[in-house]
Amino acid sequence: MTAVLTGERATADLLIDHTRLSEVLGRGVRAHRLRFKPSLSTIAVLVDNAGADAGAGAGVPQWIQVSHAAHGDKVANAVRRAEERGQRVEVRHVDGLTVALGDLDTDPRLQRGLDALRTRHSSVADALAAGDLEVLRYNPRRRLVLRRRLPDDRSEVLRVTAAKQYGSRRAMALLTDAGVPVVEPLPRESLPLSHRVSVWPWFGRGDLAHLGGLTDTRTGIRAGATAASGAATDAACAAGDVLARLHGADVLHANLPDPGLALSSLVTDLAVLDPDAAARMDVVVRQTRARIAAEPWPVGSVHGDFSADQVLVGGPGEDVVRLIDFDRAGRGPLLCDLAAFAAAELLATSRASAAPGSPDLETLPLSAALFSGYAARPGPAAVSPEGRGLRTWVARSLLTRAIEPFRCADPDWLAAIHGRIDQVEDVLR
Repeated sequence: MTAVLTGERATADLLIDHTRLSEVLGRGVRAHRLRFKPSLSTIAVLVDNAGADAGAGAGVPQWIQVSHAAHGDKVANAVRRAEERGQRVEVRHVDGLTVALGDLDTDPRLQRGLDALRTRHSSVADALAAGDLEVLRYNPRRRLVLRRRLPDDRSEVLRVTAAKQYGSRRAMALLTDAGVPVVEPLPRESLPLSHRVSVWPWFGRGDLAHLGGLTDTRTGIRAGATAASGAATDAACAAGDVLARLHGADVLHANLPDPGLALSSLVTDLAVLDPDAAARMDVVVRQTRARIAAEPWPVGSVHGDFSADQVLVGGPGEDVVRLIDFDRAGRGPLLCDLAAFAAAELLATSRASAAPGSPDLETLPLSAALFSGYAARPGPAAVSPEGRGLRTWVARSLLTRAIEPFRCADPDWLAAIHGRIDQVEDVLR
């Protein structure tokens, strides 16, 4: 008889065990981008092993949800919404859990937005198979970003979200008027009006993370080249200049959540996974919050989630770089953007799986170039991207990403989380 998985973490454990999950589904698969609800369910992206090994953009992802009985209503809703559209969600019961999975067309929270796309592509899965569409990013039940091929070798980007997209057109226009190079949305001339779908121009030759060869810490997949090239550091320097322009532009006025208070929930989330790791996390969270509270920090318009993959690098005749993904933008401490970029490069470089020793944040190649470009254009509330202040905010950014190894279904996620806490301790010294 098959053993029954028990405990609050059982739904995630099945997804993390790639061998067992492949046995259950009858093909070699991996899960990543886990979103875990204790004792209820875990939702994730499902990819075939061949696609996962090939890197981002290879293969077509699916969504998968593993649930306890108490979350059966969510599975039933997904099945119902798919059947209403002539689609099918696969459901099976194993190890005392319910496993539901489907292709992108059947994502239950994205159905309303996908309905608008179906006026042009009756099946997103078929369009992907035909090469008319390409998945750029997928976060189940939240967001799907597609590249659509157009005539004459042109492309555009389609962004489908579960939540309605309000204010992005105005915010991007304000930033452009302030001299910040961004990608602005296009009119939805070819699609029915939907606040859950936006159309964006294709820009450049990829993002700075790919150009710099950084590992995606959310999936563990290496993006591209093996080291930062001269072209990558030049683009990073240009990105620093653009970031300084953003910080000096008084156009984003919504206050971001308190950066110290936002750390408190991390300890609670980790305690469900491992109490010992949570106890270590609690110590460094308290230290980081104390350092943030101890000083006044210059504030202004910030990106809110700044990293190399939010910087698009232009081709010949285009802007050197443009910034994207302002979903978390607003008014906040300026150092949070600089530190977030450095923290992401630190994690990508070290792979966050072993104690890295005392990191020299100022000499990370892309971050060093970014800081140089930033310092060359001081704004009205210029900040110094070095020293204790930078390390305080890098620690804060590392903490916000400390549980990523679990969320990307790393089989050694607990050791990797301890490795990330080690990094925070080193940065705070």
